[in-house]
Amino acid sequence: MGSNGTVTELQRNSTNWTVVVDEIVKMEKKIFPKHESLARSFDEELKKKNSGLLYIHIHGQVVGYVMYAWPTSLSASITKLA
Repeated sequence: MGSNGTVTELQRNSTNWTVVVDEIVKMEKKIFPKHESLARSFDEELKKKNSGLLYIHIHGQVVGYVMYAWPTSLSASITKLA
């Protein structure tokens, strides 16, 4: 039985911003040690001008994400992956 997920970019003006960020913060707390977790500052990190987030949704639940930053127009880097 396959589980097809949907990869979605979290938009700053999205109506589900809070729900998605809250789900990701819960994942952060479960997956990463306290000193590596962005749980306390996740929302602030995403609000930075040159940052973004893609997340995978399966059956109404966030199951993975990648946070990225693009310091210049020529490059981007992954800042967090789970």
